[in-house]
Amino acid sequence: MRNRRHIRTTPASRSRKPAADLTPSERAFEEAFSRLLAGGASSPVATTNASPRDAFVERAFAKSAEYVTDRYASIGDASAFHTKVVGVSFEGRQDVVAGLCPDAPLELVRERDNQHDPNAIAIRFGILQLGYIRRGIAAHIAPAIDGGATYLARVASLTGGGTKHFGVNVYVERDVRSIVERRDRDRTSTRTEWGGDADRVRQALIGNALPHDAQQAVLSRVEAGRNTLAVLGTGRGKSFCFQYPAALRALSNGQKTLVIYPLRALANDQYEAMMRTLDPLGVRIYRANGSISPQEREELFEALRSGAWDIVLATPEFLDFHRHAISAGASPSFVVVDEAHHLYESRHRAAYARLGETIRSFGTPQVLALTATASDEPFAKIVAELQIDAWVIDPTVRENLEVVDARNRKEKIVYLQRLFEESCRGIVYCNSRRDATDVAQSLRRVMGNVVMFYHAGMPSADRLAVEAMFREGELRVVIATSAFGEGIDLPDVEHVVLYHLNFDFAEFNQQAGRAGRNGAPAQIHLIYGEQDRRVNDYLIDLDAPRLTTLREIYRGMRSIAREGVLHGANSGISEVLGIDRVGDRTIAAAVRIFVDSGLLAVSEDDEGRALRFLPVDGKVDMERNERFAEGEATRESFEAFCNLALTASGETLQRIINRPIYPSRVQLRK
Repeated sequence: MRNRRHIRTTPASRSRKPAADLTPSERAFEEAFSRLLAGGASSPVATTNASPRDAFVERAFAKSAEYVTDRYASIGDASAFHTKVVGVSFEGRQDVVAGLCPDAPLELVRERDNQHDPNAIAIRFGILQLGYIRRGIAAHIAPAIDGGATYLARVASLTGGGTKHFGVNVYVERDVRSIVERRDRDRTSTRTEWGGDADRVRQALIGNALPHDAQQAVLSRVEAGRNTLAVLGTGRGKSFCFQYPAALRALSNGQKTLVIYPLRALANDQYEAMMRTLDPLGVRIYRANGSISPQEREELFEALRSGAWDIVLATPEFLDFHRHAISAGASPSFVVVDEAHHLYESRHRAAYARLGETIRSFGTPQVLALTATASDEPFAKIVAELQIDAWVIDPTVRENLEVVDARNRKEKIVYLQRLFEESCRGIVYCNSRRDATDVAQSLRRVMGNVVMFYHAGMPSADRLAVEAMFREGELRVVIATSAFGEGIDLPDVEHVVLYHLNFDFAEFNQQAGRAGRNGAPAQIHLIYGEQDRRVNDYLIDLDAPRLTTLREIYRGMRSIAREGVLHGANSGISEVLGIDRVGDRTIAAAVRIFVDSGLLAVSEDDEGRALRFLPVDGKVDMERNERFAEGEATRESFEAFCNLALTASGETLQRIINRPIYPSRVQLRK
């Protein structure tokens, strides 16, 4: 099957909704696209006789390496960091600096009108300006400050002296309480404008579409207060079934919702989608798992303590270890268990074995369970464990989807060139930002500026512009990581290509299921292969070190510590240890696990970050660590997925994608 479709080349030829009918997501797309037409998202370079699209694409590809290799890319998520004062000299500066004492408070001042750097952040001691935050760091934290974040700073140490000029090392940390309080105030202001209009929530989630019959049936049971199980196939809108009531309850009377996902990657994807759709309405959303940054973790626990949250997206392991924190400020009244078949399939995971008990520890919250896979035994397990008294089974089969089995394809780029040589629309999913960029670059050489990459390392304005151009038909093919899709409703995608092997069934189904949501014929192309398995194993090991690796890292770090203290960045530590398949990401994960297990304490001194080894009394059970347990769950899920994704027939994989699995001897609705 090959669909021929003529792509509109000018946005003026595309029919648009009235502004009043746009959802918040669509409004963001329109604004981004308008900026693009006016001359630019994120200051595109001037290109003679180039269209706005061409100017944007050329600028983005010119900066693509920076998006991937920026050494400060993650510093905006850091809860604290060290840096040096740079950029200012004045008479008597050496005397002033020499008089500073460690821990002396400093002030960070945004200079939005700075002619040399629009992201400039000055560092002041009283009325004296000592210098600036490094330009590369300021580029990432200035937007956070402009958005309301507050940073505290103090002198960490002085360098130099004698014949050398004095320098100042600064310790910068976010003011977590002020961030949460400000976010709460901002959302409260937005909520007062809501006015009880349920249609605003519906439009934010699904635009002008109306819930289909099965979704309506689920919503009616939830509204009636019943514990409900929904069995709906991929692409049939399971997320709407909980996001809509959760948002209405939060906005109407402040009720809180806890959503449980089997894997942290799934929780992270849904978080990005919900922040896009529900945050603009004033819904306070947090994620709770071992992959979030220390800064985000601190903000989460502050919100839990103060009760300033509406929806928390958590893994079973996080919930198992922190159930008391979840209910510290106020217990959830609505609990959602997504991918609920894991209650049966992952019952060996301690957190799943205790999940029913954990939920009941919150009192008697209403429960909604959702899955696309519930044959007889999983169905019975879910009903019993979660005390389900109503269910909706949607037997709809998405007959418009066709799986094209091209696994283990050698010339993947050639395959894509042939696939997209006609005017069809598609998304190609890759597993890394670098691969998404490289594949897009290869296709662009042949197809021109109708191809673009998309990943979470890009500035948000650029991502919005890509979404807008793809929606408008200015782009035909987007090469993306999993960051593209959740919360982006694109009904007319004709081809979805899985370039690399996914990490689990849920991601596989979600990405494949984005094809043909308008009901028109669409294809899912599987061009991943056995070689991807080794790459994914390596990527998982980087972020989720095995127990043997953790032991080797711990012994190695202790051996190079001086008097029980180890200094240095994660990259430097990994280089010194020289352990196979251990990089800076692995050291970062290991350090977090060691801190949680009481093996390490992290502080800072004159030499920067200090890792202090703590006394150990008896054996440390690493498997009782939430982050370690989440990593093991990711590894196990990938192994189970591989066994089917690499060996099952194309027909079997198509059935997994286009239809639900449900029990054979129960009524479809109760």
